[in-house]
Amino acid sequence: MRTIKLASLQKIMATTIYQKRLIQKRKEQGLCLKCGKPLDREGAYCISCRKYINGQQMVLRRWYQEHGICPRCGKNGLFGDEKACLECNAKAYEASMRSRKNLGKEYYNQQHNEWARNEYHRCVSEGVCTRCGKRNADSGYKTCGICRANARKYKREKYGKPDRGERYKQGLCYFCGNPIKEGYKVCERHYQMNIEKARSQRAGEAREKLLKEGILY
Repeated sequence: MRTIKLASLQKIMATTIYQKRLIQKRKEQGLCLKCGKPLDREGAYCISCRKYINGQQMVLRRWYQEHGICPRCGKNGLFGDEKACLECNAKAYEASMRSRKNLGKEYYNQQHNEWARNEYHRCVSEGVCTRCGKRNADSGYKTCGICRANARKYKREKYGKPDRGERYKQGLCYFCGNPIKEGYKVCERHYQMNIEKARSQRAGEAREKLLKEGILY
């Protein structure tokens, strides 16, 4: 029995040494480490193998999460809605701080701003809310109704101003929250702005269009 285990161990060690030599040889020749074909992308694997590996890793991570195991280390348990264990989160935070320190704050901010711009344009082109990036944007807006409601609530709490629907009842301008002009729902500034817009060429063309369509009498 002991002789069989020893032979099995030697076989495993020989296989491991062979695999290491094969990988090193492929790396020196610029070949894919998995299939041995010429590389068609930057990295260690070709496009086909990289796609396959990513798919396998995604399935494995999903399995770990469903069973309450950290998908990064595959050892520790998950707590609550966390996507990684406390140990892996701590290591990721330390690595991020080292990266920021080495690259510099300005470089990191520039990279983040570039990512944010690209993400914003992607959401706009796909018709997705630019704030949450999940729900579809409402017609005529770049955000969803939930995110706009949360933004209005945040501003009310931060600046202490009532909602637009409550402003007139408190004698405040519907647009800015300043005291209203007597007999109107807006302040003097927004009253003058509305007068100018009503007398503009664009407003006149819109009225003529509505008259022709029979909507305005």
